[in-house]
Amino acid sequence: MKNITMTIIFEGSALNRDEKVGGNILSIKKLQLGGKTVSFIGKTAIRYYLFSTLCKAFHWEPAKVLVSGRGEQKVVQFDITKDDILSSPELDAFGYMYTIGDQMSITRKAPVGITKAISLTDWNGDMAFYCNHDLVNRGISQGLDNVTPNPFNKEEHLSLYKVSFTIDAERFGRDEWILNEKPDFKNNQLTLTLPDNKKKTIDKVQRVNQNEYETQKGIIKVENAGNKFKAIFELKEDEKKKRINELLTAIKDGLYAQSSGEANTIVPLFIIAAPVKIPSPIFHPYIDIEEIEGTKSYKVKGLADGLKNSWVDGKVFIMESEKIKPGEKLENIIDNWNGFLQECGIKNEEQKPQNP
Repeated sequence: MKNITMTIIFEGSALNRDEKVGGNILSIKKLQLGGKTVSFIGKTAIRYYLFSTLCKAFHWEPAKVLVSGRGEQKVVQFDITKDDILSSPELDAFGYMYTIGDQMSITRKAPVGITKAISLTDWNGDMAFYCNHDLVNRGISQGLDNVTPNPFNKEEHLSLYKVSFTIDAERFGRDEWILNEKPDFKNNQLTLTLPDNKKKTIDKVQRVNQNEYETQKGIIKVENAGNKFKAIFELKEDEKKKRINELLTAIKDGLYAQSSGEANTIVPLFIIAAPVKIPSPIFHPYIDIEEIEGTKSYKVKGLADGLKNSWVDGKVFIMESEKIKPGEKLENIIDNWNGFLQECGIKNEEQKPQNP
């Protein structure tokens, strides 16, 4: 399996609200780019929309969490005594940090990288006025006293956005923990003792050999690490391909997203994706759009510059729409999704039927 980068362009509207301004104005997240103001959707929001889609479409389960620390230092974090990358696709794809005391932690960098989604048109101060008239009218009809409207303003920005994703195929499906004690195996249960002396018990485990154990989703290997021990979690290949395929499918077909009660459209109008030697969003900085004069359509600029990057490691997939098309003639391109998955090693090549 190869590393993958994927950049999409979609149409969105105020998907990531910021703090209130002046008490009753809901703002949007903004930044300065080239002396102009653009809106953006943060990585955390995109991650949330992506994971929500995976839960609904492919039944991914949210990993369990716990509260650790004391007083004002309390934090909510993933509970790796209950889940790990083999049992939880969420921890596998998006990483975690599990703190141990004040200084130590078990940290796993996310194999799935996500950029900010940056608007491709400027924000010009658009704002709309809203009010809860329906609820007020209901209160009046019921004879309630002191029923008054609660007006508020929202900053708005309907724009095309670009966002990029990367998948580190080497890190995906693999994790390592340093343990103080050698794991204990008894009655098809493997017990790991974390550095904070908390126990993690994994059920339905089969012993392969003295230092290797098999679960339903993967393998756990145990190695000496000085005066400590290392537990290496490795997802089975078929399960790894399945999870990556589900991630890519969710991005390609569109994310489930709501903001301020409004359904939104992180549905790609344009996609460029490629297998890469290094999991870097190599197309993201080059891509921009230009309106085609006399139409409501756009062409994408910068694709040829991105394709010059030596990290590209195979044929590049492009999906266009009537609204957004490539602005350049490109070579070594495929538009077949299954062919792209085969190019990345996610899907096996389909066998052609043999002549009788």
